[in-house]
Amino acid sequence: MRGTLVLEAGRPQWVAGLRTASALMVPLLFGFILHRPEMLWPALGGWLAMLADPGGSYRARAGAMLALGAAGAAATVAGNVLGLFPWAAIPGLFVCALICSLLRVKGDTAGIIGVLSLTLFCIAQAVPAHLGPSLVRAGLLAAGAVFAVVLALAVWPFRPYAPVREAVAACWLHIGDLAAAAAGMARAQDPSAWDRLVPLRRQAREALEDARAALGVARAGRQGETARGLQLLVLYEVAELLLGDLAALIEAFRSRLESAGDAPGGTTDALAELGRVHHEIAEAIGDRGNTPGELRLPEMDSDPALSPLLDRVAAETRHALEAVQALQRGGVGGPAARGALIPPDAPPSLRDALAPGSTELRHGLRVAVVATAAQLIATLLHLERSYWVTITVVIVLQPHAVATVRRGVQRVAGTVIGGMAGVAIARIREPALTGVVLFALTTTAVAIRRINYAAFAALITPVFVLLAETSAGGAHLTRVRILDTLLGGGMALLGALFLWPTRELERMPALMADILRANRAYLAAVLAGEDAGSRVAARRRVGLVTANAEAALQRLMSEAEPSAVEPLMALVAYARRLSASITALASAPASPEVARWLERTLTALSDAAAHGTPPPPVLALDDPHATEPAQRLARQLRVVRSALARLA
Repeated sequence: MRGTLVLEAGRPQWVAGLRTASALMVPLLFGFILHRPEMLWPALGGWLAMLADPGGSYRARAGAMLALGAAGAAATVAGNVLGLFPWAAIPGLFVCALICSLLRVKGDTAGIIGVLSLTLFCIAQAVPAHLGPSLVRAGLLAAGAVFAVVLALAVWPFRPYAPVREAVAACWLHIGDLAAAAAGMARAQDPSAWDRLVPLRRQAREALEDARAALGVARAGRQGETARGLQLLVLYEVAELLLGDLAALIEAFRSRLESAGDAPGGTTDALAELGRVHHEIAEAIGDRGNTPGELRLPEMDSDPALSPLLDRVAAETRHALEAVQALQRGGVGGPAARGALIPPDAPPSLRDALAPGSTELRHGLRVAVVATAAQLIATLLHLERSYWVTITVVIVLQPHAVATVRRGVQRVAGTVIGGMAGVAIARIREPALTGVVLFALTTTAVAIRRINYAAFAALITPVFVLLAETSAGGAHLTRVRILDTLLGGGMALLGALFLWPTRELERMPALMADILRANRAYLAAVLAGEDAGSRVAARRRVGLVTANAEAALQRLMSEAEPSAVEPLMALVAYARRLSASITALASAPASPEVARWLERTLTALSDAAAHGTPPPPVLALDDPHATEPAQRLARQLRVVRSALARLA
């Protein structure tokens, strides 16, 4: 319940709201003036195309919005024609829901296009037509999508690299937050407070993934890299290296505090200074600040564990300062990119998505079964606007049960509140004033869509209820909308709970095994002295699987007993500490004997996690000459072994 009120983004997207409201309301205005009700179709095409806009370069945005136009037109024709034959409509909905849901395997943008296309199929089935009129509707809908593209790319143009600058700036902002928070924790002398840094590291990793995607989108279709693009690539690559080295520095600092009770003089001030400069770099990248000042680290006591790491972090920060200064000069000068440090991911396999036990296949079948059942029940009950039931199922159902509950509560609560607001708005008898109100509601709804879905549903419900009432010639559809939403939300919840439910407790052992295997691969890359690209790719893999496990653990809090969660919390918390200690090994290499011990131990722990068996004992590292990072990693492996034993 608390999750329904969570604010998920920083600020409203007013420009996106104006674009979307214009794409919806301009065709409706022409339809009202010309008395052409079929203009609802281009309005619908413009509305959904705007929702499919992924951001990024012109090429990527236009491609996604036109793909929605093409897929939506095909779904409209199929839904119109199949709606004429009741014996074919229900199986057709099942097949369409399965196909559209499986598009998730191709990424978030493809998944959104699939959901919106399925929505159009449900609407088209409710208003069946023969092939000729269906093609006209599909053409109008595609024309609305094209109009949306023109609005998004011509009427409201933007700098092509603006999304990339924002994404890369977010990386440096989160890295600065991490350094500043570490300095604050050190000053507080509270050992338990260090665990609060975990969300900051996860946010930094997620920001790096967003920046990586934004760089790829901006680079697609270009014959060569621009000067600004080159410096942004440098800043991204430096941030990738810096996050791991900063985490290793913080982990070494934390270990020193826990073991010795004090820290070398100047270390806390050094972390605070790093945070200040990282924030200035973020402001400069986002074109919101002046040229950042120099990095001025205080004098520090010599420490064999901290000094090499601090030197690396400082060198990478200075490298970024040169790049951001070059970016402010238009990309002239500054360091050149060394090429992509991280190799591209392999494209998702459709065969893997269709394999038995696949999460994507189970979710696709869940959506198909529940949506088909919802349509069948709505038809048998002769519900008016029955497609509202099916659309609610499609929107509410998420791959995870907890997410479905949250979205269902948001959808139902928003619809009820919005429906009551719609009753008040319906009393306005002046069409021009009604149009202004609907435009304002649409703009505000889309602007806050990423902030809170319940508020979005509350604001957008009056818009579509009033549009539906205008075409129906009645003022009773508010009640219908609320009842249909309640039925659809209830069926979605039942489907999430009883059709292949994804229990996070069952998935956690496999996720723990993935984390330990990723750390094992990263350790091997560091010990073998592989190039920077291979090490960063291995460390990125650790960050991704750890972020997945942290998200699953957060969902698990809602469905498991505390006694079952405790060892998992320990494993997830120490996953990032392992990677930080492995990063530190690059500055203080381990002897061959110690390296073999570490690899053998980590392999045994990952195998035990994969099979759900008690792990073998982890003996103490009996080597007085082992480096401090190696000894710290050995201590952490013993904690991991203890948590795995409790879990088994």
